[in-house]
Amino acid sequence: MAAAAQLSFIVPDMDCGGCIASITAAVNQIDAHASVTADLETKHVTIGSTVAAQTIAAAIADAGYTVKSAGS
Repeated sequence: MAAAAQLSFIVPDMDCGGCIASITAAVNQIDAHASVTADLETKHVTIGSTVAAQTIAAAIADAGYTVKSAGS
């Protein structure tokens, strides 16, 4: 089993707890074991996952959010 990578994204249109819940649900649909933490003030989302960053970003975008890489 691959080790989980810490992925960092900026989600500029994340502005409430409902947004965090939607993003978390989108990520958990592709990786049920992913850890998701989000900071509404900085719009920063950190995800621990074995799934590729591009796949995670696509899932968040498919949920209706703008996603920018924040580096790792």
